[in-house]
Amino acid sequence: FGTRHTLSSQTDPNRGIGAARDWIFDQFQSYAAASGGRMTVQKQSFVQPPGPRNPEPVTVTNLVATLRGTQPESANRVYVVSGHYDSRCTDVLNFTCDAPGADDDASGVAAVLELARVMAKRQFDATIVFMAVAGEEQGLYGSTFFAQQAKAAGTDIEGMFTNDIVGSSTSDKG
Repeated sequence: FGTRHTLSSQTDPNRGIGAARDWIFDQFQSYAAASGGRMTVQKQSFVQPPGPRNPEPVTVTNLVATLRGTQPESANRVYVVSGHYDSRCTDVLNFTCDAPGADDDASGVAAVLELARVMAKRQFDATIVFMAVAGEEQGLYGSTFFAQQAKAAGTDIEGMFTNDIVGSSTSDKG
């Protein structure tokens, strides 16, 4: 998609965060089709006010695929698996440069997508949420919004696994 910067195009069908968003959404939808009606997919959009890494308000969209648990007494327990699909180049405000972000964080989103694909065909006692969030490079916007919404709804999140830079060949210390 050339770039997946949060401030890049949301309407170009081939380049920018909007094209990436739509592609990931379609992938989740195809997995949901194989779930026997247990997986639902939604676009969770909100407008992020201006901040240090986004000088203008920007629409941020999380992609959320929910695989409902099959055991009535456990279905309200939720486990979340996430990665972020936004990327950036060195200049955090440059939204036109190529910033494919293979490690940060296409690798995490690839892990989430593969988990959703495989697990959609299986049944689990508890509910599993597979999520690709955006706005993380600007200030953890997508994940913060999801957490606020889950808290407000009283969602019983028992655990969360975030996949960020799973493709890295080095640690933080080299």
